[in-house]
Amino acid sequence: MEPPASAQTTPSPTNHGIPLLVLVIVAAGVRVPLLFDSVWFDEACLSHQRIGTFAQLLATIYVDSHPPLWVTVMYLWTQLFGDAEWVLRLPSLLLGLLTIPLLYRVGRRLVGPEAAIWAVALLAISPPHVWYSTDAGLPAASTFMALLAVHSFERLLVTAGTCSRWRWVLYVVSLGTLLLLDYYLGFFLIVLAIAAPLVARGFTRTALNVLCWHGAGLMLLALWIWGKQRVGEFDVAHVDLEPLTPAALYEFFVHWSLTGNALEPFALHDVLGLWLPAGLAIALMGFGLVHVLSRQQQYPLGTWVPALALTIPGCLVLMAWAELGNTYAARSCLPSLPYVLLLLGAGIRLTPRVARPVAGGLLLLVLAGALFGIYRHGDSHWTVHRPTPDWRAATHWLGDAIDRDPTTRPVYCSMSNPRPLPYYDSRIQHQKTMSPKLSPAAIRDRITASFGSWLGTAAGDFADEFANHNSALLAAAKLRVHASASSPDRLPVAPPADGICYLVRNRWHPPAANDHTIADLLTHAKVTVLEHRAFQGIDVYKVKILP
Repeated sequence: MEPPASAQTTPSPTNHGIPLLVLVIVAAGVRVPLLFDSVWFDEACLSHQRIGTFAQLLATIYVDSHPPLWVTVMYLWTQLFGDAEWVLRLPSLLLGLLTIPLLYRVGRRLVGPEAAIWAVALLAISPPHVWYSTDAGLPAASTFMALLAVHSFERLLVTAGTCSRWRWVLYVVSLGTLLLLDYYLGFFLIVLAIAAPLVARGFTRTALNVLCWHGAGLMLLALWIWGKQRVGEFDVAHVDLEPLTPAALYEFFVHWSLTGNALEPFALHDVLGLWLPAGLAIALMGFGLVHVLSRQQQYPLGTWVPALALTIPGCLVLMAWAELGNTYAARSCLPSLPYVLLLLGAGIRLTPRVARPVAGGLLLLVLAGALFGIYRHGDSHWTVHRPTPDWRAATHWLGDAIDRDPTTRPVYCSMSNPRPLPYYDSRIQHQKTMSPKLSPAAIRDRITASFGSWLGTAAGDFADEFANHNSALLAAAKLRVHASASSPDRLPVAPPADGICYLVRNRWHPPAANDHTIADLLTHAKVTVLEHRAFQGIDVYKVKILP
């Protein structure tokens, strides 16, 4: 049974090839300079420092709170190309740039070619998308794959043709990738499953097949989660998460999605820095809703744009309402961004022809100003994410200290896991080193009890290899990083006989209100500061602690 004629409407053959190419070039131009910033903790977790060996990869999958695909991809990538800063970020950059033509391809069928090209122009300089296209983590990949799944869904259910087998392959692969990238992307499977019989105008054979594939995918995801809970660990950074309240939902759509909060450091008048961007966003999203509702005959799937924009944040609001814990970070909702921009593009398209350049140009100007805010203030103010500390410079200074004094010394740090330090200099190692909470023997016994002796023995052997590797790194380290404490008597490891050691304070994480141990040590009567170096976001102290 073929889809109804109205669902097969083909967009007008507007040629946006040259503008699209120009926008991709612009997008690359504003992203590439950010590839060379100092790495974050999360990015260092995707480097050789944490996943340089296969045993380390398995240990990371064992404790990680995400599905295994992205960390596996990054393991293979770094094995082939190394783990320099720009190399770590290159996969995200490439997927971020590929999102631009894909958004146009999806958008022209959902809201029309003119609205789609406006959305693409916004995405090219979108502060949140620029930020995460130059981050080694998975938000940019999640955004691309969610958009690809929607594209393949639309092509499968709406467009009849002789290549349906390849459309099925693309769709199944995109769904599997969604499930293996991020648990939150499973919400898209639920929404698309609901959409399938509505788009197909009934429970057609294609719609039923889609429902079967979605059900199988969700069952496999549930099986993976069950297995992780039974034999593994979830390493979740709850300090970075919060409930998604209605007020936070408004902030996400009206402020973060538009400017990434990158206008705030300029301390602009409220009219320019707050009300103008918010007013533009609300007005154009409202116009966009009118556009998709009024153009259903021409673009019947346009009404799914707001539903797709709400897929992840809407589900997180329901989870917060059900008191299921802290589940929200703005970056987790980045896959919603393309649909927010499609609504804005549709809103620009609905304005009178003479006013479109003004409305669109003003919105682009707001985004360009926010993007400049990232370049100008991203190292000192909270914008899309927390400010970028210069771990590279701090590590270089500590490396020079090792060259001058090769004595093995402790470093006390307020950050729970300053992984960028060993990323930049292997002579500095954290005592914790992300070791699993269970010993290799306990891991072997737990997996043997659940899945048999063969798998348990293999897991135990890899756990032994992982533990031995960490022990060798720590044995060769000249500076060993430990958690700080408010008093010298409460430090986890005593200072050396001469009392000389180092204190490292990340000014932005954790907040001083949550961890003031370094400040307490600096004012303690037994602590004398010998040297202090202030780097971007990081203070390093060489101190002497009296017995």
